[in-house]
Amino acid sequence: MTVESHDTTTGSGSFFSELRRRQVIRTCILYVLLCWAVVQVAEILAPPLGFDSDAVIRLALIGAFVGFPVTMVLSWFYKFTTHGIERTDAFVERRVLNNIAPINDRRHDGVGMYFAKGRENRVYDWIISVETGPLSGLSFGVDESVTLGRALDCDIAIVTPHVSRQHAQLAVEDGQLYAEDLGSSNGTIVNGKRIEARQALHHEDELRLHDIVFRISESITRPNSERQAMNETTFVHNTD
Repeated sequence: MTVESHDTTTGSGSFFSELRRRQVIRTCILYVLLCWAVVQVAEILAPPLGFDSDAVIRLALIGAFVGFPVTMVLSWFYKFTTHGIERTDAFVERRVLNNIAPINDRRHDGVGMYFAKGRENRVYDWIISVETGPLSGLSFGVDESVTLGRALDCDIAIVTPHVSRQHAQLAVEDGQLYAEDLGSSNGTIVNGKRIEARQALHHEDELRLHDIVFRISESITRPNSERQAMNETTFVHNTD
């Protein structure tokens, strides 16, 4: 299943990709070749027609330089097709996400169909809820290693320019959830502090990948309750 997502990327790489998508580069190359052909024809035909070849070539070059930026602007908004000149559609990128299925959805019904990996209903000790960004409103259960990043093959793919392709990893070991940065450009932030090594996460912690905010939730299951009870100090009053 494909997901349509509007990309507001302003990075140089995405800008050049957009130039290629709109065929601006190809149009400019064709324009330069056409101008070169016009100059060659003008140089050949000007003398027989009684015109000064140098003046004609000079005018042709001036016209070519003036028309180049106009051609770039027009090719950004319009394209030549077999049906004539058509306006280029706004950038809509069709992506196939490989996200694990969300356990709930506060956005609208049926969003689960957009996620390729199905997971049977189960109870999770750890849940991460997305509070900002393109996946805002979704919650994901974590009971194994989960990769977060912009790449489509991540377990949770976040299509935003400020998230690295392989940004961070979550893992559960001995019932404890850990977060680890994978060498991302903008870092992984836990409760306002950038983590430098693997770090344990706790209930209500905030995990941030630049402008994408996750909220960590730990389910109150029986094993967790027993573990908490073992950590609590018990006072026994002696009645003697």
